[in-house]
Amino acid sequence: MQLERIVASWLRTRRAMSLTKEGLARHRLKQWAKLQPALARTPALAPFARRPIEAFPVTPVNAIRRDYGAWNSLGLSDKDLRQMADASERGHQPADISAGWSTGSSEATRGLFVATGAERADYIGQSLARLLTFFALLRSQRLALHLRASNALYSDAARGRLRFHHFPIEVPIAETAEALSGYAPTILIAPPSRLIALATMGIALPSLRHLFFGSEPMSATERDLITAHFGISPRSIWQATEGFLGADCAEGRLHLNDHSLEIELQPVTGTHGFRPIITDLRRRSQPIVRVAGDDYIELGERGCSCGFAGRIIRPIEGRVQDIWRLATHCITPPQVVAAVEQVLLPELRWQASADARGITLAVGPKCPAELAVQAGAMLQQLTGLEPLLRHDLLEWSGPKRNKVVWRDG
Repeated sequence: MQLERIVASWLRTRRAMSLTKEGLARHRLKQWAKLQPALARTPALAPFARRPIEAFPVTPVNAIRRDYGAWNSLGLSDKDLRQMADASERGHQPADISAGWSTGSSEATRGLFVATGAERADYIGQSLARLLTFFALLRSQRLALHLRASNALYSDAARGRLRFHHFPIEVPIAETAEALSGYAPTILIAPPSRLIALATMGIALPSLRHLFFGSEPMSATERDLITAHFGISPRSIWQATEGFLGADCAEGRLHLNDHSLEIELQPVTGTHGFRPIITDLRRRSQPIVRVAGDDYIELGERGCSCGFAGRIIRPIEGRVQDIWRLATHCITPPQVVAAVEQVLLPELRWQASADARGITLAVGPKCPAELAVQAGAMLQQLTGLEPLLRHDLLEWSGPKRNKVVWRDG
């Protein structure tokens, strides 16, 4: 039954991907109507059920994380769900309803994801339709997931020709490289920082055919380094606790998943970019309606030769809360990344931070002093402020790296 659901989701997604922009809008309206019974069973959303989407309040992510019991339609309490997510990380998972933790940087900021078996199948079908061609699905594939934790969303994909193995991110990179070499994946999903580390070590993965990254932003110079080493251009999977938000098409453009989500673009003051306001039209066990995301996004060009009419955005390179709000102007994470990486090689670790008092550029011990000075000069040219230079940046300690940070507030 689960395999049939995956196939049905794949076909449904492929059909939606052939719709025009206007067709996608009509498709979203139909899905919104079908979502209403689940909203009526969700305590936080029940007062607004069966009303237009604009009548629902915009909700910060942290409001959901305070009480997951109010944000599910299954009658489960916050305590129930947290216990289920903890059990999932120890390898215990109920047959149908699953709960898992996201890859947040700390216990306080991790999100919790709830899904039924049918929703997991739908997620897998959507993902396969967005990421792989039909011919790729006909071949035997070995999927390697190199993220902080695995859960049923991923392991359910291991069916028939598709094998699956999770490589925890907490394992030292040398051990991971050895294990990956032995597994010989044809599909690899990993954060950019780990892909860079693997490339720098010189790992050879001759069987690799499809390379995806998630969890962290990837800059243009990092993409070039990884492409040069693996011989495959890495493609982005934009996924959050709030849903599967977008993915790179085969042409390398990041499309919003406008076939299954209503993503409103809220302008960010002082910039040309937006904060996404996310509504997942297919999730019923844990409805997500007008939830404010953290990522800072900018629109890309219109139209793509891949044929999918989902909106195109530029690669994501930071969060809204990490925009530098200086005395006279705002500096966005993409601007900071572009300035620093005109000088620093992608394998050199760095972090630029700012607050109302000034800016700091920290680099790792392997960064040549003269390059750090040049990168600092680029930041000064961008901001008008001379940065404090530090050479004490340690290895990234959390599951996510942040290269651009705003420390006030």
